Amino acid sequence: MPIRDWPEAIRPRERLIRDGPPALSDAQLLALVIGSGTKARSALAMAETLLHSIGGIGGLARADLTALGLGQATAARIVAGLELGRRALVAEREGDVLDTPAAAARALAPHLAHRDREALVVVLLTRKQRLIAVCPLYQGNVAGTSVRIGELFTEALRRNAAGILLGHNHPSGDPEPSADDLRTTRDAVAAGRLLGVSVVDHVIIGAGRHVSLRERGAMAESGSRSL
Repeated sequence: MPIRDWPEAIRPRERLIRDGPPALSDAQLLALVIGSGTKARSALAMAETLLHSIGGIGGLARADLTALGLGQATAARIVAGLELGRRALVAEREGDVLDTPAAAARALAPHLAHRDREALVVVLLTRKQRLIAVCPLYQGNVAGTSVRIGELFTEALRRNAAGILLGHNHPSGDPEPSADDLRTTRDAVAAGRLLGVSVVDHVIIGAGRHVSLRERGAMAESGSRSL
């Protein structure tokens, strides 16, 4: 039965207007994004099937929606909704003090945790380690990405940031640093010292975990200074 034929009290849109978004389940919220169902299935049934097949909301954030058999318009609405949510999370953190690895990981998660390919971002910081901006820099293949050290500092120099924090993800879910990660960190710290821009940390995001190379001693060994 189409949702429009349901009693008004249980329709997702009317419930959201009446009771607010927290009153709706994940499937009901997704049904509102999907918009319209088909003759055979309601938008809610489609949402429930989709969430079940990809492992819930977490799976939805990481899924390649173009490969799920959805129409282009439906897939585009879902992708747009997810991206708006990520950007809202990022905007809320502007000005946050990222003076601990945990705080940095929370700021990086919306940019990196959902990706199925390795990506690297550069976080611009003030002298007091307040977040100025998160600048996406590279996205590689599943195995990794190649980093040009000079490009890590382009936006920092352009915007007069006092320091940067590097962040990237490991799609495998294991945030343990590789030899390339350690080498990139050492090279970035050395370049930052020459340019007068502190490299505060390099945080690797995995599946529900993160690793700080500052905590591992990789930054101190390279002579990095804090802001």
